[in-house]
Amino acid sequence: MNIQEAKQTVIDTVRAYTARDEQGNYRIPPVRQRPILLMGPPGIGKTAVVEQAARECGVGLVSYTITHHTRQSAVGLPMVEHRTYGGREYTVTEYTLSEILASVYRCMEETGCREGILFIDEINCVSETLAPTMLQFLQGKTFGNHPVPRGWIIAAAGNPPEYNQSVREFDVVTLDRVKYISVDIDYEAWKGYAVRQRIHGAIRAYLEGKPQNFYRMEQTPDHREFVTARGWEDLSMILREYEELGIAVDEGLVGQYLQCPQIAGDFFGFYQMYQSCWQRFGGALERILEGDAEDGKSPAGGNDENSFPADVQLSVVNLLISSVLDDVERWRQLQENQEKCLSETRRLLEMKKEDFPAAMEEFLENRERAFSIRDEAGLMTEEERRTEAFCNRWMRGMFWELKAQGITGWEEARAHLFRILEEERENTDRMGRNAADKAGRVILWLEENFPGGLACMAALEAFSASGNCMRLIAQYGCLPFEQRCQRLMIRDRERSLQKEIRRLQNP
Repeated sequence: MNIQEAKQTVIDTVRAYTARDEQGNYRIPPVRQRPILLMGPPGIGKTAVVEQAARECGVGLVSYTITHHTRQSAVGLPMVEHRTYGGREYTVTEYTLSEILASVYRCMEETGCREGILFIDEINCVSETLAPTMLQFLQGKTFGNHPVPRGWIIAAAGNPPEYNQSVREFDVVTLDRVKYISVDIDYEAWKGYAVRQRIHGAIRAYLEGKPQNFYRMEQTPDHREFVTARGWEDLSMILREYEELGIAVDEGLVGQYLQCPQIAGDFFGFYQMYQSCWQRFGGALERILEGDAEDGKSPAGGNDENSFPADVQLSVVNLLISSVLDDVERWRQLQENQEKCLSETRRLLEMKKEDFPAAMEEFLENRERAFSIRDEAGLMTEEERRTEAFCNRWMRGMFWELKAQGITGWEEARAHLFRILEEERENTDRMGRNAADKAGRVILWLEENFPGGLACMAALEAFSASGNCMRLIAQYGCLPFEQRCQRLMIRDRERSLQKEIRRLQNP
């Protein structure tokens, strides 16, 4: 299965394993809750999907890369104890609590989550001294003498032998006790993820034209050459930051992330062409996005799709799509910030203490203290952290603004705060409507200037893959998008009916 299907499987498994009956007992007893074993090539996102699954299921997560551990840190340190058996005293060896299990209990205390996922990465690459411990862990759900706490699901990941020379293959006895998930490389599944994660437009355009370069793992006479999904995502982030800071991107930078000289050089050439497209056609593209383009005039060759190379046309299409998606993300981030500020303002105004300035200062101190605790414990995603930090800054700014204007009464403060929030909401709505209109203009222009419908289809797929874009369209509407999606649904339905008719005619 592909990585997105693997993620859904992990989510479904967590939900099934944590389901309880009327008496509060697990419907699937812990002894029948097989550990999840994700097996697939390196760098395709196995660790990331487990983290996402834990977050979406609302359970805790403790993650360890087992190759970083010795037997002592994984199992615990030995200690001598005295026991009496049959009237005779014996000296026996016990073990302290494993560092890994101690982290599980620490997570339970800090987060309040009594259920979670204990994730062990690179589990089949352990040292010879740790191999028996890992087998015992998968088979018996224990580290040394200590069991994994009830409610905690074991998940592990590893690489097949062809990708890692230090791999130790599991025997049938072990494999018969795990929920084995084989994860394959699938660029089509990654495309939707790339849109949601705002992967750089040059990368998406390049891989759309050369999907065979999405993943590479080859052993040369000198060294191993590889390109992974992780490499593309990390390269995307550094490209965006370099562009923001005005730092020149060279082939050496690309080669630090794509460790295959052939693909790194090929992508760098495409990236230069992609950037030159914006410099060459930027003004025309801006007019298209703003709805001021001359009818039928294409910056990539008018209505003649062969007048410019395919790479240039692909770059123009992705530049337009990326511009829309960037606007959508800015709108959604602003909307999330305002929703958080509104909910926290309502919480503040529910306090109804006599001294409003003192009550607001106390409220802010409690929020900032809670934020620091959650931040230090790593209990927030990066998006949640940005939103919470924005809310703290906004409310602190409102506190000083109210103080400067001498507003001390509850009703006066309420009116002032809600007036500011309403003004900001109107600005956000204006931004959202503009983004939805821009998406519609891009769809219409691509349909008119790129015969065959492939460019328009690429835009529809990209917008559909973005949850925030779909949220924006649901809120503000986008008639060109809705009409074409409806048309595609009708075509799919017609094809399904025709297929069913042929099946009935030729049983």
